[in-house]
Amino acid sequence: MKQILLIVLSIIALGCTNPHTFILNDMEANKYFITETINQAFKKDQIDKSPLIVINGVLFEYNKTQDTILLPLKKSDIISLDFLNKNSSRIIYNEKENDGAVIITTKIKNE
Repeated sequence: MKQILLIVLSIIALGCTNPHTFILNDMEANKYFITETINQAFKKDQIDKSPLIVINGVLFEYNKTQDTILLPLKKSDIISLDFLNKNSSRIIYNEKENDGAVIITTKIKNE
């Protein structure tokens, strides 16, 4: 009986996991700006645990098995943050296995 209870609790815990933590390369006060917004979209069922990250139209490759993802952005660089659900992101980005997409538009720096 204890083994069955342990298995059920493990399945529930795995099924209720939160999305990854996306951290900006910014000062401490702004590091979690995107994570808060992504968690809200996750709770509203706009995206799932491991969404595609698209920065200025380019897919950002990250290890989906890691819990913390460092994005090479600062809060001041971000102009907008939008979300695509699974079906829309699959059509647009032709990715068969994804959990929606986070579309980040940033200021383009002149070099």
